[in-house]
Amino acid sequence: MKDANNLDSLKLREDQLKARKGELSRLIGEAKKNGSDAGELIVEMGVVSAEFKEVTGKIKDFKKAQRQQVGQSSDVLSDGPPDKAKQAEKLQQIVEEVSSAPQILGLAVKAFRVVEVDAEPGLRASWEEYVDQHLQASPYHKLWVKSFVESVYGHPCRFICALDESNRVVGILPLTQLNSRLFGNFIVSAPYFNYGGILADSKQVAQMLLADAVRWRDQVGASHIELRHLTTSNLGLPQRTEKLTFWLALPEREEELWLSFKPKIRAQIKRPQKEGAEITIGGAELLNDFYAVFARNMRDLGTPVYGKNFFHGFLSSYGESARVVIGRLNKTVVACAIVIGYGRRMEIPWASTLQEANSSGINMLMYWEILKFSIHQKYQIFDFGRCTEGSGTYKFKQQWGATPVRLHWDYGLAEGRDAPKLNPDNPKFKLVIAVWKRLPVWLTNTVGPLLVKYLP
Repeated sequence: MKDANNLDSLKLREDQLKARKGELSRLIGEAKKNGSDAGELIVEMGVVSAEFKEVTGKIKDFKKAQRQQVGQSSDVLSDGPPDKAKQAEKLQQIVEEVSSAPQILGLAVKAFRVVEVDAEPGLRASWEEYVDQHLQASPYHKLWVKSFVESVYGHPCRFICALDESNRVVGILPLTQLNSRLFGNFIVSAPYFNYGGILADSKQVAQMLLADAVRWRDQVGASHIELRHLTTSNLGLPQRTEKLTFWLALPEREEELWLSFKPKIRAQIKRPQKEGAEITIGGAELLNDFYAVFARNMRDLGTPVYGKNFFHGFLSSYGESARVVIGRLNKTVVACAIVIGYGRRMEIPWASTLQEANSSGINMLMYWEILKFSIHQKYQIFDFGRCTEGSGTYKFKQQWGATPVRLHWDYGLAEGRDAPKLNPDNPKFKLVIAVWKRLPVWLTNTVGPLLVKYLP
């Protein structure tokens, strides 16, 4: 117990020092940019960096001693004690590299104009190349989202990019307007998905993109712009950070991941296998099975469901890197998910299990099969999708050993407007949710898609 407490103390101090290093780096950059004296900050950075190196060294030594004490061999592929040290180091390196990278780079880059992506020949290819090279990019920054949203829901989209004096793309911002009498008029980057917002080479470029978005907001009479950033943008906008996701670093072999799980998790995965549970991973041919489970589960949660055409359009627009997963228990489909891969990351934006099947543990088996699939497809990070801290979903994702990553959503509010509260936790929706849970599935499948197209 004492050893565990010592390790926890070291990890806590490591996190504190890492956070301070990031803050000092930002302050030094700002001081240099403003022509201010950064001497004291640089001195403190040296002290903090030295202590950080000392603490990380102690953690490595501590873990090495633990492994030697246990006598664990990395060649053992059984239910023995997992070698978590290597996995933890990889988690720190890979997850931190992506999740802490700046949304807006600190380069000395200026934008000379902002244009829509379809305004000039060749910009679409330049847009895609820019997104692919940016560490904070998500699949929802890509241009397929524009054609998908326009074709499925007909919402107005403005995908704008900033160009420098040589017409090189130095920043992008995908925008979609949602306008309805029931939920209001607002702009989102990007609706329906967890990520979006500005990608830019400098703060000046980001401010130009934001200014163009604000002009469109005021032109169409929208109440706000919602920018779904992963990390803080430092744009000085009102921000919400209550939502999180979980990222799990994936090893090269599934056996390594299996050994990293606690015995309780491994037992929960094995149990449904003994009951004849089966998991299938495929394409659009599984969509009907997926939708039958997903639509019913959304009704049970009191949430309007997307139409089947939404998912069909999603799969058609994105291509082979999006896969459908279904879980059968006694030959009956009771669990489902859709996963999407981009860059180094596999994400699970939608997943459901029928309530009566929860006790079987088939959702544990389904997630394990998806994690295995992700490893075989050579992805390095698994993204469990967003949730609210402390919720049941939060605890389910946390148990896999994943790292919580806090989301930063910025709001460009029109004058006199407050940040929106379009979420199921809003007390004014409690009665509606309670009624929705009691409606027949055929009715929620008819009415739900008409509502959810205007919900971000």
